[in-house]
Amino acid sequence: MDINKKLDKLKDRSPFRVPDGYFESFTENMMSRLPEKPAEEPEVISIYDRVKPWLYMAAAFVGLVLLFNVLNRTAGISPENRDTQAGTVVTASPSGAESEADENTEFLEYIEDMYMDKYALSYIDDFMNN
Repeated sequence: MDINKKLDKLKDRSPFRVPDGYFESFTENMMSRLPEKPAEEPEVISIYDRVKPWLYMAAAFVGLVLLFNVLNRTAGISPENRDTQAGTVVTASPSGAESEADENTEFLEYIEDMYMDKYALSYIDDFMNN
């Protein structure tokens, strides 16, 4: 017999077979093979265990803030003299509006000093008059 004839014979047949009544008794058979296991009660999680990650994160944040403060002080930059090193003098003002107006005036003077020269001012003056 030729191999092609044998393959043609097997082409229409399924090589897999299931015993009779296998799927009807499958559930009972499987359940009987499983070990008996009592139902477990869920684990109780305390409030501390729930809050612990947030506490760790807060502690890390506080630690970083303290570390940066220590590094700033060892570098010689303290909050009291930080502004005086930049060239400005900090004075206490009773009114927030007055200090804001002073800051705006200082800023405008700074801009004028840095970016305006006499030629630019004369050009703007000529442009506005024409």
